[in-house]
Order: sequence, then C-alpha cells, then structure tokens
Amino acid sequence: MDVVPRTHTISSPEEIPTQAPQSASPTVSGLMTAAATVAAIAAMSLLVLIPAVFFMLPFSPRADAVTLCLPGIGPLQQFREGLEGEQEEVVYIHESAHAEQCRWLGASRYAKLYGTPLGRLELEAEAYCAEVEVLSLRGAVRERLLDRTVETLMTSYFADGQMSRSDVWAAVDLACGASLAD
Repeated sequence: MDVVPRTHTISSPEEIPTQAPQSASPTVSGLMTAAATVAAIAAMSLLVLIPAVFFMLPFSPRADAVTLCLPGIGPLQQFREGLEGEQEEVVYIHESAHAEQCRWLGASRYAKLYGTPLGRLELEAEAYCAEVEVLSLRGAVRERLLDRTVETLMTSYFADGQMSRSDVWAAVDLACGASLAD
C-alpha cells in the first residue's frame, strides 16, 4: 500500500477556514432536476392520498357502490355494507363493468365521458346491460329488465328533462342489443 505524504498540515487555528468555499449558482439543469423531483413526490403523494380519502369518506346512502377511475392506478371500488344475495351480485356485475370501462378507456377518457350527460348515459347503459345479460340468462324477462334499466337511468342519473326517454332507450338498445320494448 502506497502512502501519499501530506504536503501541508494545519498548524494553527488561524489557518482553519471560517467560511465554506463559495459555490457556483444553481444551474438550469439542477433546477429542472429539483423541480422534477418535487413534482414526482407531489404526484406520488396524491396517488396515495386520493385512494386513502376515497375509502375513508362515506358515499351517498342512495348508492350501492362507487367506482373511481384514477390515472396510474385504475379502478377503485367501494361497496355499501349489507348487500346480500342477488342484489350484491348484481351490484358487483354493474361495478365490474365500470372497472372494465376504466381499464379500457383510461382514467382521463373515462372521466371526460362520465362528465357529460351523453357520456354518462353510455357508460351507465353498458353497466346496466351487463346486469340484464346475467339476469336474462337466468330466466328473468329481458323486456322487463330493459324497462327497469330505462326507468332507473331516467330517475336516478339525470335531472328532469336532462335526457329524453328516446335518447335513453337508444343508448340502452345500443348497449344491450336492440329490443322489442321500444
């Protein structure tokens, strides 16, 4: 092992520097890296915070379940306690359809669609048609299920006059396949 001799040693306290050496001003590259780091930390914090808040806050007592579609995470679902039997199964089928829509469309497109009356109608009609499909395979009368779907969409999702019955029927027919109930 080679030992390198020291060329200078501090022999008195006066030789100890009292100030740190002056550093160069921050570079643009350094500032951009710092900004990107802060933005990444903020985004990661939101990705943890939003789901946590979603599961802690109560949702509407009229709702059986809620599906939230988040960028980078995908669908998050919360179900009302006390769902049982066929009602529980139907709610899971409905919300599974929304989860699939979220995965297929992506969070921003899903939110954009759900934010408009026609988009919401399209998404909800597809989810209700998933219920219709399962229940009609079990022997329920398809036309009654379609009537119930239209009524539910008219009364639970849209304010009076926001969506015409013919628009709702058209969306349900498109999502479920043409029906004779028109």
